[in-house]
Amino acid sequence: MKQQIAEYQKAAKLLMECLGLTYSPMAIKLAKDESEIPPEAVRPLRDLKVHYAECQCLAKSRTDGKTYALTLEDHWCWFPLICYGFVDVQKGHQDYEIVMNNLGIPCRQKAEAFFEKFPRLPHKSVAAYVVAPMTCANYIPDLLLIYCDNPQQLRELAGAVKYMTGDVLHTDLDYVDSCGWDIAPSMLTRDFRVTIPDPGEIERAEIGSNEMIFTSPADKFVELCQVTDLKHRRIAARSGRFCGLIPDFPRPEFIANLYKEWGLQSEGPISWTEEQRGY
Repeated sequence: MKQQIAEYQKAAKLLMECLGLTYSPMAIKLAKDESEIPPEAVRPLRDLKVHYAECQCLAKSRTDGKTYALTLEDHWCWFPLICYGFVDVQKGHQDYEIVMNNLGIPCRQKAEAFFEKFPRLPHKSVAAYVVAPMTCANYIPDLLLIYCDNPQQLRELAGAVKYMTGDVLHTDLDYVDSCGWDIAPSMLTRDFRVTIPDPGEIERAEIGSNEMIFTSPADKFVELCQVTDLKHRRIAARSGRFCGLIPDFPRPEFIANLYKEWGLQSEGPISWTEEQRGY
């Protein structure tokens, strides 16, 4: 296990250096029972006699480097309790009515349909949410959350996903409840996804308004980091990429070749060759 953890830590450091990430990818573990909670984890109610929202503990962890674990009693926000199966919200109960009124969907029929299909983990399948920076986490995570500071970082991760899977990155975008969307779907499908930080993260967890969350299943994380770094170095080696607003700009060799095949003007400066494409 130590070797596997070391591989994750090395991959996280590689990705931070490659993309210029401000913070480490965050290692998320949904512990099934007490035995899976790291002994060094800070548990807010037990250790600090306070409650925190999940997003606040993640924000604290990424700056102070500590491991945090939130059981049912530690949470101070509602949505993780539903999507991780801490509670079981069923139609016909008062908690269901409260939830229906607070999904941001005024039409009751649409609200019920939305809630019915929302990805949720089985009731009582999770004992605690655990988070720590992957660069120093001492456990094997289920998922990694990568907080991108700018669209370029997200773009490069999406490029790695396409390189690995042969498909584009698929996701669902909601404007709230990032604590559910960035974890529950990927726990169930083991797929990559992108999530918008919700108002709670920005207002109470000091997450930057420019940040976006990229989720990677743990079993795909090391390859994701290696491919991202590989593609980043290959692209950086290409000359003539930043030419500005000029006409007849230098084009990749493959475009000139296509234009030749199509009977269009193929002559002109080349920005990078087929050999520099790298695969």
